[in-house]
Amino acid sequence: MKKGYLLAKLFPENLKDLTLFVQQETERFRVQEEYIRSIWAERTLVTADFWFGLVSNTEKVLEWFNVTLHRSPRVFSDHLFNGYNAIFLTNCLVEYADREECSPKLKEAIHLLFGHDKMIVADLNQ
Repeated sequence: MKKGYLLAKLFPENLKDLTLFVQQETERFRVQEEYIRSIWAERTLVTADFWFGLVSNTEKVLEWFNVTLHRSPRVFSDHLFNGYNAIFLTNCLVEYADREECSPKLKEAIHLLFGHDKMIVADLNQ
């Protein structure tokens, strides 16, 4: 069973908040894109172009599936965690786990399934 689907099935009441947070993350990365690209280390496994490709893919999924993402655990997991998009979604979930509105049980589940490490550690609140 996929980790994204398991999380969505265990916490269906949180899918709307998670989907909204993912959308906010795509917007945050777009606003800070120039800055992020300027500080991105060269010769890394994940390049800035690859990362922003994931952001773009996620934006398309959010647009195409909209409210269906938070109404269906299957749609949420199948489309937001599809292929390499899981890398961006994992980063979003780990970020969300650090927020006050994330319940202790959801936070624990996120860390258990996806770990504690963020992919992007730069302070984007410049």
